[in-house]
Amino acid sequence: MAARCSAALALYLAIGATPALGSDGTPGEDTLANQGVLELSPGADLTTVVARHGFTVLESIPSRGLHLVAFEPALTEGQFELLSDPLTGDPDITDSELNRASGDQGSGTQSMFASRTNAEFLNQPLWSILGVPAANLSATGQGITVAVIDSGIDTDHPMFAGRIHPGAINLLGDPADFDESGNGIDDDGDLLIDEMLGHGTFVAGIILGVAPDATILPIRVMNDEGVGDAFTVAHAVYYAIDHGADVINLSLGSEAELRLIEKAIDRATHRGIIVVASAGNEGETAPEYPAATNKVAGIAATDTAGVLAPFSNRGDHILFCAPGTQIIGPQVDGWGAADGTSAAAPLVAGTAALVIERGTVLHYEHFRSMARKTAIDIEDVNPGIDEDFLGFGLLNVQDAVAWTGPCFADLAEDDLLNVDDINAFITLFLAGDEHVDLAEPRGVLNVNDIEFFVDAFLGGCPIEGP
Repeated sequence: MAARCSAALALYLAIGATPALGSDGTPGEDTLANQGVLELSPGADLTTVVARHGFTVLESIPSRGLHLVAFEPALTEGQFELLSDPLTGDPDITDSELNRASGDQGSGTQSMFASRTNAEFLNQPLWSILGVPAANLSATGQGITVAVIDSGIDTDHPMFAGRIHPGAINLLGDPADFDESGNGIDDDGDLLIDEMLGHGTFVAGIILGVAPDATILPIRVMNDEGVGDAFTVAHAVYYAIDHGADVINLSLGSEAELRLIEKAIDRATHRGIIVVASAGNEGETAPEYPAATNKVAGIAATDTAGVLAPFSNRGDHILFCAPGTQIIGPQVDGWGAADGTSAAAPLVAGTAALVIERGTVLHYEHFRSMARKTAIDIEDVNPGIDEDFLGFGLLNVQDAVAWTGPCFADLAEDDLLNVDDINAFITLFLAGDEHVDLAEPRGVLNVNDIEFFVDAFLGGCPIEGP
């Protein structure tokens, strides 16, 4: 693990603009030397596969058949990736992908945070502009778990008292040490010390600013220098799934579209988990991942008036825009203000917690419908920017919570309830499609889902969720 953590960034933290929470660097697609990820076929024996190819196992996710291995000098990078070739590869290996590293940390955070106070956090105009106080009259995130896959959390910060999930974990070392703290050393030799310190604390605090009664599940995948890798991020997504997350916030990203992370996110969204990711801070239209991954809510940053921030990435993969300039939030041992798409994403993650509590969102397609129905059109304040690059517009928390939900029974999506919807339900149910996973327990299609659909069909639309 230590060797992996000392490598360059695999996934840079998606925060930009000054003062910034994280990386300004341009991400690349470099691989971590001598590290690859194997996904084994069901029933395949790891010991046998490793001995066959001369690999060394570095880390595993046994429940998913995923293993991080060192493969040199037995194989080159190209040979490793061909192990899963259906014609010439190893039948015991269903996927083989190089572990990725990318970018540099860019400017630091600890010295660049503008000092703020708890009162300024509570009284910042952001909350009233988004309609958070009105939304909290109906929902506060009670009973909802939001996984923050990030750099840890300041466990002593008063904002998190009673709000941290007992399953909080550090995937970079001692599992129990998920506290966000620096070591005062320039570990990566970039002349910046602990430049990512406070990122996870800030992100988690913004989520609680929107959903104050939500439970935060911190999963540490980055150290105080912002060092991490794709395998660890994927591990974190699976961990969030297994520990009951309803929402996952990923304020990080990479230009590389990685199958490893994509598969993990697909499993999460199949379970009805809403995954939110920041778009990145290069001011570009090129997609970054996981914000551009299928069924992920990719979030761009604006000011509070809806004007797109110059640093924010944009594109037709964006679902929402949310404020991401001069946002005030908790910092290690205090409070700070910063800019970036990583400050915008947790506003949407917090909103997801509210609408899930309300029962109006059961999976991503419902969340997308909510965005389409409730977002504020900001095309007029962004002349010269393609409206498709702004998603559905600016987040409106009050209207999102007031939204009565989709017509759960209108599976044909024609605003009618008829035999087409019944046929659609039968087809989707038999196929095990998550679109008809309408009732608890999530991730399982059973008689509860049938009863929910029948009630929705007979009750007409719209109806409240469970």
